[in-house]
Amino acid sequence: MPPETTQRQDTSRCPQCGEPVKAGWRLCPVCETRLRPLACPQCGALVKDNWKRCPECETRLQCPGCGRRLNGSRQQCPHCSTPAGARTPDGTSFQEEICGIAFVPVSSGTYPMGDIFGEGLENETPVHDVHLDAFFISRTPVTQRQWCCLMTDNPSRFRGEERPVEQVSFFDVMLFINRIDRAHGEKFEFRLPTEAQWEYAARSGGGKELYAGGNDIERLGWYEVNSGGGTRPVAEKAPNGIGLFDMSGNVWEWCRDTYHEDAYRRHDTDNPVLEDPKKRERVIRGGSWNLDAWSLRCARRFSFPEDYLGAGLGFRLVLESGPESL
Repeated sequence: MPPETTQRQDTSRCPQCGEPVKAGWRLCPVCETRLRPLACPQCGALVKDNWKRCPECETRLQCPGCGRRLNGSRQQCPHCSTPAGARTPDGTSFQEEICGIAFVPVSSGTYPMGDIFGEGLENETPVHDVHLDAFFISRTPVTQRQWCCLMTDNPSRFRGEERPVEQVSFFDVMLFINRIDRAHGEKFEFRLPTEAQWEYAARSGGGKELYAGGNDIERLGWYEVNSGGGTRPVAEKAPNGIGLFDMSGNVWEWCRDTYHEDAYRRHDTDNPVLEDPKKRERVIRGGSWNLDAWSLRCARRFSFPEDYLGAGLGFRLVLESGPESL
């Protein structure tokens, strides 16, 4: 019996080049043909050698830096120490590599939040000083191409890879955030911006700006006069002072806060956010392609129920700790 077993093992050969191989070998030592199918180390699903992520559980399979396979759900390559987030040359702004969302740093500071121009509604008052810690915010609204990196369908009415994803409810956005967190091995904590963060970023770090980047809405935003009756590809208008696009117009953007008419009388001075589990409406900011210029002001506050979706409603993301935390 033992001799027969040895003979059977010795006659096992590589299907590609005929080299004798042993049971348990993963690769042929001569031609490197794979002898056993690849499986995701996290969930066990069969994967292909050139796949970057497992389509079942989204575990990263290849290092984005050196291309070598990763073990388990590790997001730091043991061979070249490349992290999942790719930094830009200046070491500040960076682009996460799962969906390609670029983030811009926003410095900490204090600013007068609210209707500083006296053109708004009562819910934009009283103007009050707010201090915010530093954070990162995405350079544009999340696009349809970025959305489809993690989600199975594109719900948008106005199709185009570089147009903002729209017709997404607050719950849809939470699902996307959960998936991008998991895809990065929960190394980052992606969130929606608070409305205090949103307004501070839109006003280029709390400056005196009627719209995001100044007072010339034609140069800065898409709205009912110039949009052509739909959303437009992101980053075609001028950026604001810190390099953010489309914060005035194109699509409304979901914020983290539940909506309160008197929010500005409730705000803490430091990093305010209102989240009432009994409330089912969330703040939206920025205006959209089908509204007038007044609705695109940085101070404009509006809300929708959490399950609402429409062709003028999208979102962007923030990170409260960026790539320096890696």
